[in-house]
Amino acid sequence: MRVVLEAKKSLVSSARGSGSAREFKVAGRLYAVTDNAPSELIAEARAEILKGHTAAVIEPEPFKPQAFFFDMDATVIREESLVEISKIAGKYKEVQALTEKAMTGGMDFKASLRQRLAILAGLHRDQILSLQPTITPGMKTLAEWCLGLNIPMFLVSGGFVDLAGPVAASLGFLDYKANHFTWKDDRLAGLSDENIVDAQGKCEAILHWCAIHNLDPLRCVAVGDGANDLPMMNLCGLACGFSPKATLWPHLDVANHSGDHRFLLNCMEI
Repeated sequence: MRVVLEAKKSLVSSARGSGSAREFKVAGRLYAVTDNAPSELIAEARAEILKGHTAAVIEPEPFKPQAFFFDMDATVIREESLVEISKIAGKYKEVQALTEKAMTGGMDFKASLRQRLAILAGLHRDQILSLQPTITPGMKTLAEWCLGLNIPMFLVSGGFVDLAGPVAASLGFLDYKANHFTWKDDRLAGLSDENIVDAQGKCEAILHWCAIHNLDPLRCVAVGDGANDLPMMNLCGLACGFSPKATLWPHLDVANHSGDHRFLLNCMEI
């Protein structure tokens, strides 16, 4: 089993002294990767994950992913897209509060999304499409690594195709799934015009892709940050939280609080 911890941790220091660990630096912090980790080190890493610290416990060792499934908002891009759109409408506080409730598991995602869209109804299409998402640190490097090894990437988002499509194309994702806005005379009508991609919808999309591309979910990686990502994480063999909400911590194999996807890349590299 592979364990990744900050290099200053006591048991990791012992592993370093014996020459059984390699090191890497991300976001100014030094981490150590220990293969064939002893039970004490595994327990320490799991405890760190539960405390909300950056760490990983990966089995089997090494884990060779068949595919990656990524959430989009606050994972592949920095922004929560509807929150950013709400700033244009002057509705930031209302939308942010509903977003936070959904992401932390305090509110049904579908109900939250419908309420947020109702608040934003009336915005012009051009106002919404003016949003330019920012790719999160390390995401391009991780994507290039996947493309170099012919590991497909899929984007599955509770956000919207108007943003998800360009983001997926820019990073070389094989496919993407997201919601659709409803428009009336180029004004946002509020409700999504198709079935909402919630936690169940994410799992359905992943199972569909696995079927058509002959992938085993237990040999794939799911990456997300919020409560609606938990079912897809449970579906896949490796659950990675990127700046994850506390509701995810007990379920993670990789807890990445560094804000940089190169932590996951270094965890995966053989």
